[in-house]
Amino acid sequence: MPSLLPKTNALGFSNAFHLLRRTTYNITKAKIIEFSTKTPQEAITALFTFTAPSPPSPLNNIGETIVPTVANPTITDTQATANSVRNDLYWWLHSALKDPSAQHKIAFFLHLLFITDDDTSFWTNYDYKELLRYHVNGSLKDLAVRVTQNPRMLIYLNNNVNQNTSPNQNYAREFLELFTILKGPQIATGNYTNYTETDVQQAAKVLTGFSVTSAVHLDKTARLTSLDPATNLTRGEIKLNKHDTGTKIFSSAFGGQNITGGTTEATIRAELQNFVNMIFDKDETAKAYCRRMYRYFVGREITTEIESDIIVPLAVALKADNYNILPTLTTLLKSKHFYDEEDAIVGDKIIGSLVRSPLELYLHMFSLLNLSLPLYTVNPSAIHSLMNVVYTYSNNAGMPIFRPQSVNGYSGYSSSPHYDKNWITTSSLRIRYNNTIDYFINGLTYNGFSFKLNNAAFVKDSGYFSNPGNADVLVTEFLQMMMVEVPDGDRYIYFKTVFLNNLSATNWLNEWTNYINTGVATNVKIPIDRLVKAIIKSPEFQII
Repeated sequence: MPSLLPKTNALGFSNAFHLLRRTTYNITKAKIIEFSTKTPQEAITALFTFTAPSPPSPLNNIGETIVPTVANPTITDTQATANSVRNDLYWWLHSALKDPSAQHKIAFFLHLLFITDDDTSFWTNYDYKELLRYHVNGSLKDLAVRVTQNPRMLIYLNNNVNQNTSPNQNYAREFLELFTILKGPQIATGNYTNYTETDVQQAAKVLTGFSVTSAVHLDKTARLTSLDPATNLTRGEIKLNKHDTGTKIFSSAFGGQNITGGTTEATIRAELQNFVNMIFDKDETAKAYCRRMYRYFVGREITTEIESDIIVPLAVALKADNYNILPTLTTLLKSKHFYDEEDAIVGDKIIGSLVRSPLELYLHMFSLLNLSLPLYTVNPSAIHSLMNVVYTYSNNAGMPIFRPQSVNGYSGYSSSPHYDKNWITTSSLRIRYNNTIDYFINGLTYNGFSFKLNNAAFVKDSGYFSNPGNADVLVTEFLQMMMVEVPDGDRYIYFKTVFLNNLSATNWLNEWTNYINTGVATNVKIPIDRLVKAIIKSPEFQII
């Protein structure tokens, strides 16, 4: 039976790799080995130790900061970086790739809970991403309050034009339907069990008057005059004459609760807080978040047993912890259930049960194969070009990063019942196989830097391969480092055959010895590259 009982013994290599695949974008064999000696609690403590990205905000192509912040309000952007650039995204992707913690993986999870898309103001996009990162070790309830007032969100779902004289229900509807409590079964016209159309209308009234001023919130520098006091990030304004000051009366789904309308900035913000409190006081809101947490970190299928034995107790804990995410996530990630150790067949249901997202595919490949990068502060132009490759092909494979297809998010995370299986389509699989590893074996050069996998030197110098001259050992250790488990039988023979081609094991040993003695990699590079290509283009590498 599913159980949240904690796993307390050392992880070992396989479980350490499983935990890192599910929680980080940065995986190395050294990290797997390090974590293999830790208990789940020790490993999670390390993964939940967060540091700020370096540099702390995006740069232009010559290394100048382009986003003024409270910590660095005066910038010199001699390139007058245009709004249309995506340097905030490239900076975020680089930070995610370099981050050894779970910070960016959790931040993207929060993005899925409160979806917006990037627009043309990179500083507004930056503020939204930083709001998510701020709440990685905070409360979902607090995030719900703050993201409602975030300029990017206000514009994305039209709440900036929601006024007492002309209510706009768009954000109110999505807040209930997609961001918090979610729809239950429709039991009558306009009644979705968890809320009703009346509640959408009343919520829209609560949210009237929250807006943005282009001269302030959408101006790169002036936006720092309108800050949330806790986060030091930009928030929208409240237009007192546009707010509905009447009492909002909610349906029986919320116990007929009344929320008194505010008349001052302080009382209107208190009204918003009371509205959020009302929604988050419902058990179903906590359950909705825990189901989404489960599907993101554990598996797509939630059986009746998983619902009762995993989701319900997690939801009770999440609500009791004021929706602080890390305690609940810790319980889940150190549970025997997460490591699939609840029955006699270990690892048959959870480990390797999710399809890698396109983002994970690229960043895991880069980190596992130790793709060499320049320092971002030294050659930001090259980093921007590399991360544009990641974005472009992720987009083509069905994941336009921070530009989701709809307010429902990305099909691989939100489309029931297949969820992550939606990452694999006829067209996306072609992108995954043809637009990943080949580019980086052949090399891509940007601003004088060559992003190229030198796999022969990697095998020789990384310390990850115990006996590279032995073909079986080399193939096995590559498969162990790259896949959920080492395949056996005919599947293992396939990879070994791809590697050796027409070489015998003895010929390989001779070629490797010659490389060590002469430093000339030509004859060992080709078979190693063949093996690496076969692994990246295999069904086994598509799963985590």
